[in-house]
Amino acid sequence: MTVICVAAKNKTNYFSSAALLLTTSVLVKVLGAVYKIPLTAFIGAVGRGYFATAYNLYMPLHVILMGSLPIALSRLVSRHNAVGDVTALSSLRKGALSVFTAVGAVGTGIILLAAMPYTRWIAGSPKSIYTVLVLAPSLLFACVAACQRSYFEGLLNMRPTAVSQILEAVCKLLFGLALAKWSLAYLLHQFSATGMILDRPFNTESEALSFIYPITSAAAMLGVTFGTLVSMVYTGVYTTLYRDRSLPRVSAGEGKRELLHFSFPIMVSCAVQSVFQFLDTATVQLALSRTNIAALKALYADSLQLATVPDGDLVTYIYGLFSASLDFKNLIPGITMALGVCAVPAVCREYESDNREHLTSLMNTVYRATALLSVGGGVLLALTAEPILRLFYGSAAPDLVAGCAEPVKYFALTVPVYAMASTAVFFVQALGKPERSIVPYIVSGLVRMVLNMVLVPRGELILNGAVIAGAIGYAVLAVMNMVIAGRLSGVRADLQSVLWKPLIIGAVAFFVCRFLFSTMTDRFGDVVNLLIEAAVFSVIFCILCLLLREVKLQEIISAFQRKKMA
Repeated sequence: MTVICVAAKNKTNYFSSAALLLTTSVLVKVLGAVYKIPLTAFIGAVGRGYFATAYNLYMPLHVILMGSLPIALSRLVSRHNAVGDVTALSSLRKGALSVFTAVGAVGTGIILLAAMPYTRWIAGSPKSIYTVLVLAPSLLFACVAACQRSYFEGLLNMRPTAVSQILEAVCKLLFGLALAKWSLAYLLHQFSATGMILDRPFNTESEALSFIYPITSAAAMLGVTFGTLVSMVYTGVYTTLYRDRSLPRVSAGEGKRELLHFSFPIMVSCAVQSVFQFLDTATVQLALSRTNIAALKALYADSLQLATVPDGDLVTYIYGLFSASLDFKNLIPGITMALGVCAVPAVCREYESDNREHLTSLMNTVYRATALLSVGGGVLLALTAEPILRLFYGSAAPDLVAGCAEPVKYFALTVPVYAMASTAVFFVQALGKPERSIVPYIVSGLVRMVLNMVLVPRGELILNGAVIAGAIGYAVLAVMNMVIAGRLSGVRADLQSVLWKPLIIGAVAFFVCRFLFSTMTDRFGDVVNLLIEAAVFSVIFCILCLLLREVKLQEIISAFQRKKMA
């Protein structure tokens, strides 16, 4: 009876934590969209290309560090807390901060040293160096903040994670947009008044903007760095105020060794993922650079008619369209990732207690929730891609509406693959075998690289070729990790509930809503129409979930009752 009660409490705590992080993720993604989308309107697709180039150098290290150490710390805290080992908890808490700080500082140093050679000789975008240099310190700030957050995540306390993420997103939005807008207006005013910018003469506005966009991108990136600094300060204050002062004072040495030993295979796995993610984006850029200029101009003629883009900036411009499309595609997997983050300590507890019945229930529930959320969100985005783009870019950057509509639509239909792959990887990590994900990452990366080089240069595909390559590569990653997680845990995924029913529900909802939306008029405007379409889709999707018993009414009632009792 005690085991059942503990397992039920663990599952209830998981869903409470997951609900908080999901809500936070939605808010953070909305704030991120409100930041990136107007920013792209300010700096254009070329400026967005500089922005994306900086992230291409930053993200591999960010993935390696933030994808390994926080997960390891969260799992270790969960394990020791489950058995009441306060000595190990105290050692971990003290040792983790020095480890996170050290690796964050080293990572920042690597970015600073690599900035010039990468932007000049690899990315072929030397003007991106300003944005890279401004972004570099945020890796140190993010690592220190992640240390504080992941300790509490191991205790299934997601409040510091939620609040720090919101603070970071708000600061990035307010300061990033303000600095971007101010720098753009100030430099353009200089040009219009004197024909010069920072004492350099320019003959045309096109030449002036080519000089301004890298500076504006760096100014916007300063908001990102400031946001991570605020997040670090908040988590430090929270830890000081709410840490368990009853923990014994012990040496940090054992905690450091345990954390480094446990995180090393996760770090290797993340390093492989990071390398292939870098090579994925690099092969897209390389394939674009090898694509016939006439084919690029022909496929994106509608966009190029609305924007003045010199031939020398054409590849950067189209890669900027690709990067802008990723903003929308990443919304849904970024939200569902909260399920995986919360699943790590919860799955770890059930696995360590050797309770296969409750582990099976928990893992299948997380798989099912991930599938439903990603299918629902992806289908809705696919149905509303063009009006959403018009809403954000219609007046400020109409060329992005024409250039991004098709990639966003097709990306939207592939988001369940990315979401399921992420959840499966989290399960493998939670089960204590992160090194088992290395081979799937390699296979997936090789598939994406090869397909990028084959499909992107095709004149009828271009960016759609990258969409296809990513979907196939991540499908391989998802399947391989689901198989590995099943073998490690002894849990077989309920494919009917996890895969087939969500896909059927999504397909039916897509065709029904596409018919209904085609009969609607545009007299209400894009905003009202989007709200109506989102409401109609949500009702139809929920009804289908209930009809196919993918979500049972009794489960909803029971969940509310458990929450009320808690």
